[in-house]
Amino acid sequence: MTQHDHPHTRQHASTWKLSIWLLRLCGRGEEVKIVLGVLLLLGGSAFALLQPWPLKLVVDSVLGNHDAPAAVTHVTTWITHLMPWLFTNNEMALLLILCTGILLIQLLMGGLTVLSTYILVAIGLRMVFRLRCRLFDHLQRLSLTFHDTTTVGDSLYRVTWDTYCVQALFNTGLIPALLSSFTLLGITGIMLYVDWLLTLVAVAIGIPLLILIRQLDRPMRDRSLRAAQRDSDISTRVQETLSSIRAVQAFGREASESQRFGHDADASLRAKLRLTVLQSGSQAIVGLLLAVGTAAVIGIGAWRVLQDVLTVGDIVLIVSYLAMLYKPLETLAYTAATVQNAAAGASRVLNILNQTPEVRDQVGATPLPVKTAGPITFDHVSFSYNTGKRVLNDICLEIPAGQTMALVGHSGAGKTTLVNLVIRFYDPTQGHLRLNSTRLQHVTLESLRQNIALVLQEPVLFCSTIRENIAYGRPQAKNDEIEAAARAAGAHDFILSLEHGYETQIGERGVTLSGGQRQRLSIARAFLKDAPILILDEPTSALDSTTEQQVLEALQRLMKDRTTLIIAHRLSTVRDADQIVVLQDGKIAERGTHTDLLKLEGHYARLYCTQVGIQSSATREVPI
Repeated sequence: MTQHDHPHTRQHASTWKLSIWLLRLCGRGEEVKIVLGVLLLLGGSAFALLQPWPLKLVVDSVLGNHDAPAAVTHVTTWITHLMPWLFTNNEMALLLILCTGILLIQLLMGGLTVLSTYILVAIGLRMVFRLRCRLFDHLQRLSLTFHDTTTVGDSLYRVTWDTYCVQALFNTGLIPALLSSFTLLGITGIMLYVDWLLTLVAVAIGIPLLILIRQLDRPMRDRSLRAAQRDSDISTRVQETLSSIRAVQAFGREASESQRFGHDADASLRAKLRLTVLQSGSQAIVGLLLAVGTAAVIGIGAWRVLQDVLTVGDIVLIVSYLAMLYKPLETLAYTAATVQNAAAGASRVLNILNQTPEVRDQVGATPLPVKTAGPITFDHVSFSYNTGKRVLNDICLEIPAGQTMALVGHSGAGKTTLVNLVIRFYDPTQGHLRLNSTRLQHVTLESLRQNIALVLQEPVLFCSTIRENIAYGRPQAKNDEIEAAARAAGAHDFILSLEHGYETQIGERGVTLSGGQRQRLSIARAFLKDAPILILDEPTSALDSTTEQQVLEALQRLMKDRTTLIIAHRLSTVRDADQIVVLQDGKIAERGTHTDLLKLEGHYARLYCTQVGIQSSATREVPI
């Protein structure tokens, strides 16, 4: 994103400046089509300006005694001489010409309008597509700090619904405003040609109308923003409840959740009602102003006809144009309300685009070589979240390439945070991490994460086929490579037992599979990625003993010749680690091999004895 593109300086801009900036951002590459669509639309509007003229000529020249324009008279005379058996006088020929003209004007106007509408609406939808893609891509790249403090439902609403703001700004904001302005200029010019006094009276009503629009700008935008936020709260509530539906039903909390949803829905209802009251009130005032203008024009126009200054046809023409004049004025007034609604969504979208990833590639960052296995070094690393309390404090560690380090300790000791620093989900508050002597901040995120495979306690699976889930880290992998990874993970046999094998569609988060099956698919994914660094975050803690043993066998194969960092609560799973680090309150309490730590008779020994059911932690009583 260039400096010109960055929305940070636009966040507090006026509605129209914000709108124009967003349209420029999303409309790049559409300039030629926009010009074509606008020209076609203006062409249709130009034909619309001709609509009242046939009626004026019918009143003045067919029904009245006034002469038609010279060009029309010439055509009428020509048709009368061409078809004397059909037309006995010029008036009948003129009537045919004028009626035919009404049809031709409508036909041309309708055709141009349909074509321009298709082009311009397609442009608006492509703008939504670009904004959605940009927002979704930006959301994915934001650091976990942002996602830790933002609900999924809110982000979902912004991507799904708030992005329509750009289409609303373009198709129901900018284009109607442009068309209305063109129509106003055309009608004003024609009306000035007919009678300057009536024109001034008609146009004067636009002054209080513009004042009204300006006064309603901020309150309309504020209420639209609050209404959008309340809708976002509903989306968040639905997402949270349905994603936790098992817990909701297990605890019998359906009525409570319905009550909470009703509270959010009521807040949305009230916000929408307040917005509607403001909109309908402004529309009523607009209608009153337009009625005042209409009454004034009709009254003054009739008076000038009585003075023989204007003809009856002139009044018909003026009244017709008056309706056409006030329609774009009314459109401009309503467009202002539409723009305010859209601007509220635009503000919410730009609020996300303004967020800068805390973890990102630094200027001059270089890619890591493929298959960089380590060593991984923690150099006086400390870390704290936004609360300010240190989660890690002065950690100094080194994991030699190809070796396994296990992290143990009570919940909240800092194990997962330490692992997150290796993946660069977060950056240290103090100190540095190095991989193969290079600081992690000096290498690109993509190359770092290409060298790391991750197996979590709760496997992350997607609503897709088993084959696509295994190949998530290497989408270009061949079928035989995917199956080889599944065999290595001990998943091949159960996959073949499914009705569609590797093409079996699994539900969201893999809910149609057992815990052991999901974990083996996660391990197969890590096998296929074949990264030199492996991170295991309590991969067996949620499994029964039989399934755990099967998964451990697969993990032992996966860990071979890889630099491995494993978090474990079950200490029996890390006995063979090259180094075990005990974390306590964000600090290293102990470190060493399984045997060494038991001999210390410290924190690790007490944890181990508790898990194996031994009362004393004396070394001689502990089965090593």
